[in-house]
Amino acid sequence: MRGVVYLLARLIREESGQDLIEYALAAGLVGSAGAAIAPPLVAAMRTAYQSWVTNTNAVWQPCAPASGPCP
Repeated sequence: MRGVVYLLARLIREESGQDLIEYALAAGLVGSAGAAIAPPLVAAMRTAYQSWVTNTNAVWQPCAPASGPCP
């Protein structure tokens, strides 16, 4: 029991691991923000790509194989 009390007192007194905890909290914050932003970003990118593909196919007119240079 005496060892447990000593360990708890030492954990409260010392600050040697404080920077690691701060980095872990910062990494958790960045990861949470990324997880919150990713789904709407993916949906927006999918919509933009599909509109580009649709518009490109409507604009491009291939030439006939034996007709010579395209106009």
